[in-house]
Amino acid sequence: MSFLARFTLVVLALSTVTGCSTIYRTTGWFAYDFTEDYAIPYTMKSSDPEQACGMTSALSPALMSFTELTFTPDRAAVTMNMMMGTCAEEKAHEEALAYIRAFKAQNIHEAKDARIREKRAFAVAAQRQYQAYQHMVAEFGAPGEQCPKLSKSKEIYWVLGNLAGMQAVMSDLRAGSVVNVPKDIAMKTVRGLQCVDNQRWWGLPQALQAGMWIMMPDTAPRGTDPWMEMEQASRLATASGVRMAHAIEVVIADSTGNPERLRAAIRRHGESLALKGSNPDYRMMDIMASRQILAVSDRLWTEGTGSRTPVGALGTFWDDVKTPVNTLNIDDLLED
Repeated sequence: MSFLARFTLVVLALSTVTGCSTIYRTTGWFAYDFTEDYAIPYTMKSSDPEQACGMTSALSPALMSFTELTFTPDRAAVTMNMMMGTCAEEKAHEEALAYIRAFKAQNIHEAKDARIREKRAFAVAAQRQYQAYQHMVAEFGAPGEQCPKLSKSKEIYWVLGNLAGMQAVMSDLRAGSVVNVPKDIAMKTVRGLQCVDNQRWWGLPQALQAGMWIMMPDTAPRGTDPWMEMEQASRLATASGVRMAHAIEVVIADSTGNPERLRAAIRRHGESLALKGSNPDYRMMDIMASRQILAVSDRLWTEGTGSRTPVGALGTFWDDVKTPVNTLNIDDLLED
C-alpha cells in the first residue's frame, strides 16, 4: 500500500472518530439541559421517594460520563448526589431499627452486625452528600464571608448544596468519620445559607442558624433565644409547605437529649401535615423532611414498643394518655 493510500485511510479514520465525538458531545449537552430543565423539576414535584431514588441512581452515572467529552454539570450533580445521599440515609435508618430490635431480643451477634450495616450506609450517604457539596463549591465557590452572585433560578442549587454539606458532616459522624468530611463545613454552610432570603427558602436559613446557636450557645447573640428562633423557622416552614426546618428542629432536639422538646417538635410536625399540604413545586423536599422525622419517631417507637410508628400515627406516642369517650352503657338501659 502506497504512502498516499495509508495517509488517506488515517484521515478517514480520524474523521470518523471526530464525527462520533461531536455527536456524543452534542448528546451530552442535550442531556445536561434535559436534566436541569425537566428531570430535576419533575423529581422535585414527585411524591414517590423510591421512584426518585431509582431515577437519580440510574441517571447520575450516565449523565456524569459525558464529562469526558464536555464539562462537569455541577448544578445537576448537586441535586442528584444529595438525593442519592438521602436514599442511603434511609437504608441506615432501617439498619438502626434492626439494631434496636436485635438488642431488645438479646441477639448480640445480629445487633452488632446491624450496627455495622448502619455505619456503612451512613458512610455511603456522607460520601454522596460531600460530593454534592463539592459540586456546589465548583459552581459557585465555597460558602464563607462573602455571598456569591446568584440568580433566582440558581439559588436552589446553592441551598441544596449547603444543606448537603451539613448533612455530610452529620452522616460522617454517624459512620465513625470514615469519609473524613471536614467538620468546618458545618459552620460554612450555616453562613452560606444566610445569603438567601429566609422566607423564600422555607425558614431553612433561620433554622440552621438557630441549630448552630443551640449546639454552640456561646456563639448566640446576647438576648437571643435559639429555640424561639427555631420555632419561628418551623412556622415559616409550615406556611411554605416545605418542612425542612421541622426536620432540623427534630434532629437538634434529639441531639440535645431533651425528650419532651423532641416529642413536642414531632407532634407539631404531625399537626402541620394535617393543616397544610406540600408545596407542589418542591413536594419531594417536603416528603423527604417528613421521612427524616418519621425515622426519629420510628426509633422512639421501636425503643418503647419493639415496632415502628403505626401507619397514620406520626405525631403520637405509645404512652399518650387516651381521652375517654362518652359512650352509651347498655347496662344503664337494663336497670329498673
